[in-house]
Amino acid sequence: MPQDGHAPKRHPVLLTVKTITDLSPNYRRICFTSEQLAHYPECSNGAHIKLMLAKPEQQQPVLPDMTPTGPKWQSPEDKPILRTFSIRQLRSEQHEIDIDFALHGEIGPASRFALTAKPGDHVGISPPGGPHPMRKPAEYYYIAGDLTAQPAISAMIEEMPAASQGYVAIQVSDARDIQDIACPPNLALRWFIGKPDETAPLIDSFRQQALTTENSYFWFGGEESIVLGLRRWARNELDVNRQQIYAIPYWRYGKDEDSYHTQRHQHTDK
Repeated sequence: MPQDGHAPKRHPVLLTVKTITDLSPNYRRICFTSEQLAHYPECSNGAHIKLMLAKPEQQQPVLPDMTPTGPKWQSPEDKPILRTFSIRQLRSEQHEIDIDFALHGEIGPASRFALTAKPGDHVGISPPGGPHPMRKPAEYYYIAGDLTAQPAISAMIEEMPAASQGYVAIQVSDARDIQDIACPPNLALRWFIGKPDETAPLIDSFRQQALTTENSYFWFGGEESIVLGLRRWARNELDVNRQQIYAIPYWRYGKDEDSYHTQRHQHTDK
């Protein structure tokens, strides 16, 4: 690290919990702070990051050294728990970053951290990943996801030009998790209430839309059945160019991220 203490351009950052805000029964926003965020790589809100959570025996996560082949920990035992999240909002000048957590009780390490977090606790984050920008320039946007994709979707909508058009569908498990998102006037937003394996109504709603493939961008994120179902439909039935689609399954119902990691890459590489 440079002598002035600034983080190198693409170096992980150790964050400290600043404030905690409950947005709904199943969403909690945590604002983290670090002076190194002033030098965090430029990115769009909604970008993917790896959240680094301390293991039970650690006071704070051990950050890796960055090498030409990627992040490396000096000892395998030092490697923290890694989970994929989206940047809800980055305020570099204020040294703040917001991350929204979907709460699943105590069953997962990220949800468990969010439920018990208090000011002063630490996490690490990787440099931003995913396409840059996350929302490619277009006139029409067709977006779908679940509660895990809602932070990225909300961030993208908030930064859309006012003339943007399209259709957005978001599924949550509780009506109280529906959030007020300011949309461009010609962008339709529809909410669906259902369990993670009850995705057919959302997928069917997309199939019933009169969509245009010209000057359009398709973005699908969240549970596997939503993402793969809609990507298959867009590619095979609408004949949408691969470059016009971003589709990444964050998780699969019944599996945690560790066990799903390899399988997810097999899907996204197709």
